[in-house]
Amino acid sequence: MSQKSTAAERRNKRATLLSNEIMRLHIFPTEACNFRCTYCYEDHAQGKMPRKVVSALKQFLRNRLPTLNALTVSWFGGEPLLAKDVILDISRFIQKEIEGRRDFIYAGSATTNGYLLDSATLHDLFQVGVTEFQISLDGPPEVHNKSRRRADGAGTFERIWSNLIMIRDSPLPVSVLLRLHIDDQTRFKLDPLLDLLRKELMHDDRFTFFFRVLSKLGGPNDHMLRVISPEEESTVIATLERSLGGSRFKRKSDFPLCYAAHANAFVFRSNGDIVKCTVALNDERNKIGTLCPDGTLEIIPNRVTPWIRGISTLDPKELSCPWHGFPGK
Repeated sequence: MSQKSTAAERRNKRATLLSNEIMRLHIFPTEACNFRCTYCYEDHAQGKMPRKVVSALKQFLRNRLPTLNALTVSWFGGEPLLAKDVILDISRFIQKEIEGRRDFIYAGSATTNGYLLDSATLHDLFQVGVTEFQISLDGPPEVHNKSRRRADGAGTFERIWSNLIMIRDSPLPVSVLLRLHIDDQTRFKLDPLLDLLRKELMHDDRFTFFFRVLSKLGGPNDHMLRVISPEEESTVIATLERSLGGSRFKRKSDFPLCYAAHANAFVFRSNGDIVKCTVALNDERNKIGTLCPDGTLEIIPNRVTPWIRGISTLDPKELSCPWHGFPGK
């Protein structure tokens, strides 16, 4: 590669990361959850987004959408489908605001545990442009139900699996990233799940698979988590991919740029706080501002710059995870 083309690529990457015409939003319609996963790092202290925050968020979008040519909205939580009405309300608002703008690029997605994603909900979300879903499984029922439990302690695999089969049988052109969690114990217990996936979902190209090693993210049970060492991670995942077969896999390398590394990317918590990262929720350095009732953003001085330092350095680590090596951490 020539020095000239390398410089051009760097300019283009910086232009993308700094663009005011492309906006990436993660929105928590609620931070409550119907699950109590054993490795979860969230405290679920914030509940459903109140109407005053919904109104302020709509005003923010009304102000900004005319200046944009692309918007991605990712619904997060907690469990976002516990506040499906908020998702539908804001999504319909966006659709109305961009109506007639044929060149406008809009994409909606949701990270959900899948428990509430029944047929009616899938159809409702599709109608408002939420067409991509990320759903997690921890293994076959006897493994999954030990770690991804309902708040009342009941298992969840059967309900999630029923919804996945419903999606498979639906004609809707949606996509599902099936995130398969593994640790140093469960990686040896996945064969029954892999057999099931191979039989029921592998033939449907709307499903993509992502083996993800669990890590300690600050949850109360981190001391109990049997993590896979970084030295073993790639080998373990490659072995599982070969065992499952097929080719529709996502890998860490497919996500070279974290949303937090973009200048025009914001995470709106259900109480109106603005943060950059969906993991470091309770770290004060993560909060960059507050959403005001008139739709403006009250940004805390000097809070944004550390998150977007990768734009100037183009350091791959700082772009893939700005929280890694965060100043003062």
